Amino acid sequence: SPQRRRALARRCRGGVERGSDGMGFDKEIETNRDLALRGGQLRDAIDALLTHERTARLAGDIPGTTQLVVAIVTICHDTKEWTVLNETIQMLAKRRAQLKQAIQGMVQEAAKWVNEQTDPNKKLELITTLRAVTEGKIYVEVERARLSLILSQIHEKNGKLDEARTVLQDTQVETLGDMDKREKSEFILEQVRLCLDTKDYMRAWILAKKINLKHLEDASLDDIKVRYYKLVIRYHMHSKDSFELFRAYQALFEAKTFADDKPTRLEMLRLAVTYLLLSPHTNEQHDQLHRFKEVKELAEVPAYERMVQLFTTDEIFAFGDLQQTLQDDLAAGAPMGKHVAQFDGVVDHVTTNIKLRCVQHNIRVVAKCYKRMTLARLSVLLGIGPDEVEKELSEMVTSGAVYARIDRPAGVVNFKPPQHPNELLNDWSGNISQLLNLLESTCHQIRKESMVHNIA
Repeated sequence: SPQRRRALARRCRGGVERGSDGMGFDKEIETNRDLALRGGQLRDAIDALLTHERTARLAGDIPGTTQLVVAIVTICHDTKEWTVLNETIQMLAKRRAQLKQAIQGMVQEAAKWVNEQTDPNKKLELITTLRAVTEGKIYVEVERARLSLILSQIHEKNGKLDEARTVLQDTQVETLGDMDKREKSEFILEQVRLCLDTKDYMRAWILAKKINLKHLEDASLDDIKVRYYKLVIRYHMHSKDSFELFRAYQALFEAKTFADDKPTRLEMLRLAVTYLLLSPHTNEQHDQLHRFKEVKELAEVPAYERMVQLFTTDEIFAFGDLQQTLQDDLAAGAPMGKHVAQFDGVVDHVTTNIKLRCVQHNIRVVAKCYKRMTLARLSVLLGIGPDEVEKELSEMVTSGAVYARIDRPAGVVNFKPPQHPNELLNDWSGNISQLLNLLESTCHQIRKESMVHNIA
């Protein structure tokens, strides 16, 4: 009609795009919905709405275009024509000068139907269509990430772990502003888990480092914190990093999730102490040992308290003091053995490594207390043969843990480093000053006592 043509002309000139009644396209949408659902003429209904969509799109009418695009795909969904739905989604996304808001609204609406679909093949086709439409479009990144996660879960359910990992590994959710901290963390943890399941350990560690540990201190994310550290433990079991395993179990011990679960807390405490003792001696490891002495719960596991006490005291102790605890609690088949056995793949690796740490501790104590000692005497104190003493001492000297020089012909170990002449003179001068101060103090006390005696 002439009125209709004039209305279309106004819209094309940039006027506000609305239906003939000035209230949007509700009437046109309802008419064509009835045509598709009751009359069975889906194609005719789509064509009619596409005409209105083109007019609204070219007029720059964002609400109208979005309303029509969403209505078209909704009609396809309501008629259960899944093939037509996929084709229509792709066609609408590719139309010339299509508005971002229209595509975003269409994708958000269609994404709701993914979980409603019970047919796995149709579900997969819809996900594939939506991922193709959203590829490279920043304004639908969140929707694409969620669809990728669903697709990954489908592949994993079908036993295709490599495909599941591939779908997720290239999705960068840490830069998505519309996704909250919990959803981001869960997505990254899923990426890490799939990488670990497929033995892609390097990529798993790179992804794990994307999680901000400060965010995990939030009480509402404590379950995420527990999941994170359990995955970190799996990685470090592979890399055989004792100190990082200690850090992970320490974090689990402090997690609020286990605040009321005393058996689990004590189990985490035992494992934290075990891996701390298995770690090579460093300043940080030494500091953590002394901190653990102050943990109140340690008194509830006396054997582990005893081990910490032995390693934090500058005294020589025999490995036999620990052997019973290791056999009862940490050996293969013992309560904690199931956790530590996977660390190195060797049944007695805990016993062997802790014996080595015991020897190293004793060597450090000897180096602090003695300037020199015969190799034979050192062997007796450490409880190992001279060859083993020399080997371990050489390794500790190489790593810088102690200073020592072995005089093999004389069979003597010298633990005191040579001093520069200036340092020697300074020490001598300091000793002389100290001696003179002592003499002066003694003379003063003698004169004081003599005067008191004479008065009496």
